[in-house]
Amino acid sequence: MADKSKIWGGRFQSGPSGIAERISESISFDHVLYDVDIRGSIAHVNMLERCGILSEESSHKITDALRSIHAEIEQNGLEFSWALEDIHMHIEKILTDRIGDDGKRMHTGRSRNDQVAVDTHLYLKETIEGQSGLLLSVMKTILEMAEKYRGKIWAGYTHLQIAQPVLLSHYILSWFWKFARDFQLMQFAYSETCQNPLGAAAMGGPNYPVDPDMVREELGFGKSYENSMDAVSNRDYQLSYHFFASRLSLHISRFCEDMIIYNTSEFATIRFSDAVTTGSSIMPQKKNPDIAEILRSKSARITGNLNSLMMNLKGLPTTYNRDLQDDKVYLFDTIKNVTLILEGMKELLTNVIFFPDKLQKNLEAGFGTATDVADYLVAGYHLPFRDAHHISGAIVAIAEQKKVFINQISPADIATILKPFEDKYNIKINLNPAEFTVEKSVSRRGGSLSTSPEMVERQMDKARKLLEEIRLTCF
Repeated sequence: MADKSKIWGGRFQSGPSGIAERISESISFDHVLYDVDIRGSIAHVNMLERCGILSEESSHKITDALRSIHAEIEQNGLEFSWALEDIHMHIEKILTDRIGDDGKRMHTGRSRNDQVAVDTHLYLKETIEGQSGLLLSVMKTILEMAEKYRGKIWAGYTHLQIAQPVLLSHYILSWFWKFARDFQLMQFAYSETCQNPLGAAAMGGPNYPVDPDMVREELGFGKSYENSMDAVSNRDYQLSYHFFASRLSLHISRFCEDMIIYNTSEFATIRFSDAVTTGSSIMPQKKNPDIAEILRSKSARITGNLNSLMMNLKGLPTTYNRDLQDDKVYLFDTIKNVTLILEGMKELLTNVIFFPDKLQKNLEAGFGTATDVADYLVAGYHLPFRDAHHISGAIVAIAEQKKVFINQISPADIATILKPFEDKYNIKINLNPAEFTVEKSVSRRGGSLSTSPEMVERQMDKARKLLEEIRLTCF
């Protein structure tokens, strides 16, 4: 006697054990696909009718019931059963209970393999469409911040040591271009979701004259897959999204790290508002950057999901294997956290205040114009750069010893340092320390990538133009 409790139970004498059902179920996480699953089924049934595989009466009966089920789930939710395994079987069971044998006709010409693929392609495609707006909003906020602090001096660091003066807008825009590249990667991931897998059936195609392009057009995909085996086994579109999400989360993590450091009492060059900070349960004075710290931690979780999917895929034989059921666990978690970190990043950006005047003092104390001295000697007197570097280093050493800034060193000390090189090259070097201020350092920067006011204004123009033009496209 066949097991009639499962749609696949025709050749089985008994059902699976309780633990087998618990291991096999995915309804606990794939229930979020109910919307795309019903829409995909409606598109499939419409196609079956137009191809003459399903009668008009059965088709309308099925699609009307599916729309009714969708509305009921929207209003009341869905009661889960492990025995029904996944969202696809839950919906089919409700449909069959409601309209009888016509409900059993819905699955004609398809498999859960291509059905799942359609659902996840469509779900991820529409997710990216929504998240693209969040990313563009972050980029727009960064540009507005750069415009707000136009002309203010900031410190560039290497090795967490004062390096050179830059415009604060230049520093802020460095994040804009990182997120712009993330948008390009998002666009690539999006294009890979724009393919319709329906029509692949289990893996070799259906035994019916179906037309996948009808489904493609109704669901808004850009094209259909060329190969049925590839269609049901492909998870590259998910990998691409995970790559995008991982890199985005790393950029957000690094931004948060900068802000956390600048927010310390030792730096005190930025401040978070109360909206994105928390207090201590024991120390009343504390105002902790907890939101930035949590966003920083999300990169570990998101990157972990990428690694999990890669390890899941690495040894799978061709076409569909049940291991792939877990791809949605990683995907849904990353989707949730990408939305969270983008919303959190926007909130941080709107609740941070920079104090460039304080950092300018750090620049002077950290001898941030030392490279300018060396470059001046090379450009003005054609000294070899290594000699110029040595002179500038000697000036820094004296300034440090006498606890003054470079532009406060006495002419006598400068003359002592320069004399051996003047004698060596038979030249007279006129070096006025007062010329080496942080403002002049920024202004004299050359090259299209530089931090000079002119080049930063050009950057902002390019960023504005990019925001006007950038958008997601399929193919």
